[in-house]
Amino acid sequence: MKYLVGIGFVNRVDLLVKAVGSIPAYWPHTTIVDNSYEHILRGHALASIVAIDESPIPLSYSQTMNYLKRKAVEGSYDVLIYMHHDTEAIVGTPEAFLEQLRSWQQSGQPWGVAFTNCYSMAAYNVQALNAVGAWDYLYLPSYFADTDYYRRLALAGYGWVATGLPVTHHDGGGNTYKADPLLSLLHPITTPLYLRYYMAKWGGAPGAEQYVTAFNQ
Repeated sequence: MKYLVGIGFVNRVDLLVKAVGSIPAYWPHTTIVDNSYEHILRGHALASIVAIDESPIPLSYSQTMNYLKRKAVEGSYDVLIYMHHDTEAIVGTPEAFLEQLRSWQQSGQPWGVAFTNCYSMAAYNVQALNAVGAWDYLYLPSYFADTDYYRRLALAGYGWVATGLPVTHHDGGGNTYKADPLLSLLHPITTPLYLRYYMAKWGGAPGAEQYVTAFNQ
């Protein structure tokens, strides 16, 4: 099984170092997408153990996922593992996750996304990504973008599975916006708007959707 590990990064290098340090088995397969304004990872010691791709302009979460999807497709990868930069894998989780993913790939079952004990470290079947298409980067650039994609995967016949494997999402997640005064200001304003769009698109909040096609078309 050929796999790519992607980590999006904006700020909090200290948490990123913990994240990368918790997945040594993945290092040869890992790419960090540096979305910081000043490319603060340039010359960092992390570049000696994982690949660092600098985006020409800071990418949103959805744009980062689309970038990694394209990289996975063009590189003929079977699986894309995405890890939030503020997540830390518990010892043994990376290896156990790979073993489970290899089992599903070999069985041929149409899985779409697999979670650890939370969404902050998840794996995507690249075959399913090809079938479903791009993340909604125009209207769901960050929050609810992943929920939207999970629903699209399920409606396309690619289910999701939870492994329960332990990872730690530091400080409850959201550390990117918490570390940036502007993002902290915008977060409570934009997140309800993204939820309203999601509900209009699928006829309900996450878990209470009514439509089986976007906007019930």
